[in-house]
Amino acid sequence: MDLTFSDICLIFTAMPRDIAFLLIPRFSMIALFSALEPLRVANRFAGEVFSWRFVSMDGEAVVASNGIPVSVTASIDGIGRPDAAIVCASYDQEAGMNRSVFNELRRLARNGTLLGAVDTGSFLLAGAGVLDGHRATCHWETLPAFRESYPDIDVAEETYVLDRGRMTASGGAAALDMMLDWLGSIESEALAQKVADTLVHTRHVNHPGEARVPVGSRYRIDDPRLVKAIRLMEEHVEDTLALTDVAQAAQVSERQLERLFHKHLHATPVGFYRQLRLDRAHRLLAYSRLSVRNVALATGFSTLAEFSRAFKGRYGRPPSHARRLVP
Repeated sequence: MDLTFSDICLIFTAMPRDIAFLLIPRFSMIALFSALEPLRVANRFAGEVFSWRFVSMDGEAVVASNGIPVSVTASIDGIGRPDAAIVCASYDQEAGMNRSVFNELRRLARNGTLLGAVDTGSFLLAGAGVLDGHRATCHWETLPAFRESYPDIDVAEETYVLDRGRMTASGGAAALDMMLDWLGSIESEALAQKVADTLVHTRHVNHPGEARVPVGSRYRIDDPRLVKAIRLMEEHVEDTLALTDVAQAAQVSERQLERLFHKHLHATPVGFYRQLRLDRAHRLLAYSRLSVRNVALATGFSTLAEFSRAFKGRYGRPPSHARRLVP
């Protein structure tokens, strides 16, 4: 029987969207499930609108960061032409940053495949050059390294970003919000909300939150002056501020600022600020390819010797030994 153009269109639209998840060793299981479960629940209400499969670099099972192995159906060179491909990584994104993966991601981009990433999976998209000129995010621990390593990407400090054929989530439950937002855009908001309700998840529709837990919640403080002071310090790691400027912006005297830090954090402002900078340096060393000297400059240290002494005093080892030694 000959098929008309209308018949072919109906068959095509009835086909489920093919979603391929590229699993990188030590990927985040919670991020994978957060991205996958909305598809499963959507099928429950809307029919078989999605199908999914797992692929790896070599076609072998991949062990997640929690030690659980996940079977796959193909290697990266057998990924084919999915409607969407989502890179799942976490502690060891470098394991997936090789020529074969980059070539396949570029091919998918040329073919119009929607490309996504969760947690540190954004590094692989960035390494392939398919995020240049796009807004994107990744896990908050790696944001400074991501920004330093890929200046052609508009790095957003948000939980997730959808931008012109690319979608990236900072990890964990943020992948759930990302997929719900995407589901609402390609199917319907009603379906996305129904899926969210089934998963007992409160959505922040089209308003991604901060990539990191807000300062007040993170440190369990509710004094707005102290919150503002800490936020300023976090925003000025490379171009460090004088304590006088921090106090002035928080609308307190330096003595009052000292008392606030001692009361709520049992620390001095100077010591706390220095710790923030060293923690940032540790993440840059672990997740970026910046030299130790450039890491020192990016975290406000004027000399390499000063940085090395401070880092060793904080972590018990020199900066050069902290490369990719991620907890």
